[in-house]
Amino acid sequence: MEAMIGRLYAQLLDAVMRDGAGEGADPARWWQGAIFYQVYVRSFRDANGDGIGDIAGVTEKLDYLAGLGVDGIWLSPFYPSPQVDFGYDITDLRDVDPIHGTLDDVLRMLEAAHDRGLRVIADFVPCHTSDRHPWFRESRESRTNPRHDWYVWADPGPDGTEPNNWLSSFGGRAWTWEPRRSQYYYHPFLACQPALNLRNDDVLREMIDAMIFWRDLGFDGFRLDAVQCIGWDRNLRSNPARVPDEDDVEVGGGPNNPFSMQVHLFDRDAPFGQTVLEKMRSEICPPGSDAVLIGEMADLDSTRLAVKYTAGDTRLHAAYDFDLIQKTDSLHRWIDTLQARSRYIGDGWLMNVLTNHDTVRAVSALAGEAVEAGFRTEAAKLLLFLQATLRGGAIIFQGEELGLPQPQLDREDIEDPWGLNLYPDFPGRDAARTPFPWSSSAVNGGFGEGAEPWLPMPDAHRPLAADDQDGDPGSVLSFVRRLLAWRRTMPVLRTGGDDVCDPDGRPLLRFERFGGGERLRIVANLGTEDLRLASEGQPLDFPTQNATATADGLTLGPFGFAVLDHARA
Repeated sequence: MEAMIGRLYAQLLDAVMRDGAGEGADPARWWQGAIFYQVYVRSFRDANGDGIGDIAGVTEKLDYLAGLGVDGIWLSPFYPSPQVDFGYDITDLRDVDPIHGTLDDVLRMLEAAHDRGLRVIADFVPCHTSDRHPWFRESRESRTNPRHDWYVWADPGPDGTEPNNWLSSFGGRAWTWEPRRSQYYYHPFLACQPALNLRNDDVLREMIDAMIFWRDLGFDGFRLDAVQCIGWDRNLRSNPARVPDEDDVEVGGGPNNPFSMQVHLFDRDAPFGQTVLEKMRSEICPPGSDAVLIGEMADLDSTRLAVKYTAGDTRLHAAYDFDLIQKTDSLHRWIDTLQARSRYIGDGWLMNVLTNHDTVRAVSALAGEAVEAGFRTEAAKLLLFLQATLRGGAIIFQGEELGLPQPQLDREDIEDPWGLNLYPDFPGRDAARTPFPWSSSAVNGGFGEGAEPWLPMPDAHRPLAADDQDGDPGSVLSFVRRLLAWRRTMPVLRTGGDDVCDPDGRPLLRFERFGGGERLRIVANLGTEDLRLASEGQPLDFPTQNATATADGLTLGPFGFAVLDHARA
């Protein structure tokens, strides 16, 4: 079934894109309003049976991905790595880790993806390497070697302690002592991930050249990891303490992560980072190129700062932020965030992200009580509907198209170093990274035959496997396919503006999308009780869920939603 859908999708894609992009649309701006699918390679599909996902496994499943109707895929890091942080600690920026395959595997995957009309972007880590990278091994040896200033080094304070009070977001100090230099090195994350000194032109040149290498092999762009860490205060000033309830910035690692006790004025979002991004944009995406740079932004007020990173044509094309993921405690905060996006973004661009490999799965994070009450399918469809209709592009994390809830892992199953550092207050990220359930009846859920998967296959995910949902018209998977096909017929959803209505005290989200002579009104019930709306109009036949029009208004059932009044000039 998935192969047939993939072939049909490839045949129709060009025509649909021409019709759906809008008259006069710029092909170089294909990324604007695009829907990407995040492939966490390690957990997607194990083609060689060693228990770890690989590039060949991605290639095997390209028909499935094309059949979803996404515009492209984003691959998590596949570079050589000691795998302490599962690929985000890199030892070679221009090769493939043997556990994930070879360069030839990557080339085959790229060709096959492009044949199916799928763009492919690579996860690239510009801010740090592994401490086992040859550059760092040399840099740590002395203060005079050729790479002595390729990383961020600093002398101790007068009392021998760290140069300042900066903290790692993964727990503990952000400085580690190196006796061979009698200096500290800086690491925003794990101690095995030393920060690169991108003020050094040679270092920046190496990073840009590495991205150009992958671009020229066929990648369509990059998701840049942790762009808020590209710059830092040159004077290494200490951060001030956070005043409770005055700083709305959310950070990961659980409620008691010490990192959240500072205002990160000097170790995040430093001005020099903008200069680095401008240099990257000018060389990786020169005039005439359609390559894209999407930057991950966390640990800061990305709703308001994203315009600085994305407006115009000199820095990022789009920002990938955590605001909709983090602000899950009330609908009011969600609506405030959406309204702030509408006010502040200007001509910048954001991707709508509700979960990823670093967070709790969306159904459990945003609708946990609903899942427990038996509304998992309805909640999953609603969240995907919002990703497809809110202003901006979107990135769907693998498994969200199946409505997978967050599983519970035993303490002995935790592999994530972040979780190990902060357990039990923060259990880590492993539960969102469990293997993809391809088949409810196959060995290891169809993830791979042979060795046990690197993380256990959750029992709760087997009944939701892709093969069981494939032929069910009421499944989340079938809904996603219809939803993304419908979205392609609505140019206003790709590039249009928005207007988010004020909350009215109920769990009701109302917003409009408009532009190019089109206007859509959208309503969504984020609760488990019926909501009655007066004189809202007749819903479109699709997409809709638990929405009933009557003579005097509209009733939205639990997690009901509807698109109203599609006006086209």
